Amino acid sequence: MKVGVIGTGTMGKPMARNLLKAGYPLYLYARHPEKVRDLEKEGARIVPSAADVGRESECIVLSLPFDPDVEEVMVGEKGILAAASPGMVVLDTTTGSSQAAEEMAGAAKQRGIGYLDAPVSGGYKGAIDAQLTFIVGGEEKDVEKAKPLMARLGSHAYRVGPVGAGRAVKALNQIIAALNTLTLCETVVLGKKLGISPETLFEVLSQCAANSYHLQTKLPQFIIPGKFDGGHRIEMMIKDLEIALQIAKEQKVARMFTALGTELYRAGASAGYASKDISAMSNYLGSLVGIDFSRP
Repeated sequence: MKVGVIGTGTMGKPMARNLLKAGYPLYLYARHPEKVRDLEKEGARIVPSAADVGRESECIVLSLPFDPDVEEVMVGEKGILAAASPGMVVLDTTTGSSQAAEEMAGAAKQRGIGYLDAPVSGGYKGAIDAQLTFIVGGEEKDVEKAKPLMARLGSHAYRVGPVGAGRAVKALNQIIAALNTLTLCETVVLGKKLGISPETLFEVLSQCAANSYHLQTKLPQFIIPGKFDGGHRIEMMIKDLEIALQIAKEQKVARMFTALGTELYRAGASAGYASKDISAMSNYLGSLVGIDFSRP
């Protein structure tokens, strides 16, 4: 199967590399081709537009930051649908709104093209290690066609309903991920104020009821070394939480913790941490009491 990838950032690039390792003929469209020359050397073919990816590919993986980016590469003048053949499937791993996914699926269906909203969980490390979880909304026949790719890129894939359902479940996941990380960041700040190092907290809490996925990833990868580049950026988490808040508003469901968490992340972004991993909230919260995890 000839595969295309559009969106070669934090998540998309390691996914593209894993597809190359699996032996798939790979076509890439990147706004900044110079950033994927290494993938070209590994065997990928860089093409000049999303339409060219659509023309060459049987399945296309999208990994883009925002809904307007997906719309541009799907239905723009030089978008995928301008050249793709009927039967092709788009596996859209973008975290966006369910409504936008439904609109893209409708446009694709008119051309005989399948569309899956398939946001992923597992973070940057999961993308590198091909241990992502795909949360998929779409028709079963399209899921079946994309299954071999998801098996190469991740460890789990769940079809949770029609198009739009994948993004809805991802939004629920992000509520928990965001609030868990804030709890962890607040805790390590208090611990450091008490003279208890993040290393000690990691060792002890790993064996306690406080253990969690975020404790196991955010502490050793970011907080302990004091380096917050890479990972899931604060500005992207704000976007994710805004999607969750909109869903809750539409369903008339109270969202007190989610709303508070969103405002905290906005404060961190305004303080200069927008492009840092969400665990950099430890530094933002620490700055309120004179603590900086970036310094020894």
